[in-house]
Amino acid sequence: MVVIAQSHRCGRPECDVSKTGVCVEGHTPSESCPFFGQATDDTLDDFEDEDNAESSDAQQSVEPTRIPLHSGEALTPAEIDQFLLWKPARFVTIVGEFDSGKTTLICCLYDRFLRGSFAGHLFAGSRTLVGLEKKSHHSRIDSGRVAPDTLRTSLSDGLTYFHFSLVSSEDLQARVELMLSDRAGEQYQKARNNSDIVSQLIEVKKAQHVVLLMDGSRIADPIHRSGAMQSVRQTLRAFLDGGALLDASRVQVVTTKVDLLAAVPGKQVLDTQLEQFRTGLQNDFGGRLGELSFWEIAARDPHGGFSPAHGVEQLLASWCASITTAVTRVPLRIPLSTEFDRLLSRTPMGDLI
Repeated sequence: MVVIAQSHRCGRPECDVSKTGVCVEGHTPSESCPFFGQATDDTLDDFEDEDNAESSDAQQSVEPTRIPLHSGEALTPAEIDQFLLWKPARFVTIVGEFDSGKTTLICCLYDRFLRGSFAGHLFAGSRTLVGLEKKSHHSRIDSGRVAPDTLRTSLSDGLTYFHFSLVSSEDLQARVELMLSDRAGEQYQKARNNSDIVSQLIEVKKAQHVVLLMDGSRIADPIHRSGAMQSVRQTLRAFLDGGALLDASRVQVVTTKVDLLAAVPGKQVLDTQLEQFRTGLQNDFGGRLGELSFWEIAARDPHGGFSPAHGVEQLLASWCASITTAVTRVPLRIPLSTEFDRLLSRTPMGDLI
């Protein structure tokens, strides 16, 4: 730090005693002036600039030794790529329109694991604990709400993932790193009519399971029932035609909020319509997919008619189940002209791999 002599300075900015030796107040000698020798604002600024410069230099020297800590918020695609350099993960993409229950499904899983084991698995940690807590806050008493609610995902948030590290209750060495996608429903709604948007949905292409939600609250309303079913059909068709889904994709059509369907007038008629709808999807799209299945859940029933995370246990178990891929072994086609070649033809292919 550079030290500036202040013995001939005056605290009054209009005084030039340091240059002329004459006090502007007329004090003789100049040292008798109460302002004489005090630092001016400019001098203080000089000291502050020097201190800040030294602090900045010190900070730059320390910066390379710092270890960044995870924020605990939802993971971005770039952070997912960094995670995959550390260990593999299993991806579940949750697709649905606005208010269909995407975030509620994620929060109900988190709340259920806070109570203990679930679906034969134990909660072993998460890189997104802060994000999960924020999303779950409005469903708790501490939020001050009369009825539980879920913080909605904004369109500006883009694509994020929530992480669940799970271990089997029977084998603590069997660990599954589960990544559940979270994206605003408005984006999926736009994708139904725009193939360019479908190509941007990278989470659909990389998923081991694509969960397509059908809003139970709209199914319970006879006016919106047909529209809710058609939106699922159109989304499935758009994803297939746009190349987001392939012939090996596993799609799970999940009807949410089934607690609202229990007391719907004309329940038998509704059940028949749902069965016909599922049969139609299977006939039209089942042959173009690796697997097409149908599920019903009630992630959260405010009236208590259904247990918490009703139907989610079986859904989670399917996500964590080991995925086996059939491998077709193609025999080597080489000309057999020597005894060594004939020996090779008698060797089981499994011994060569």
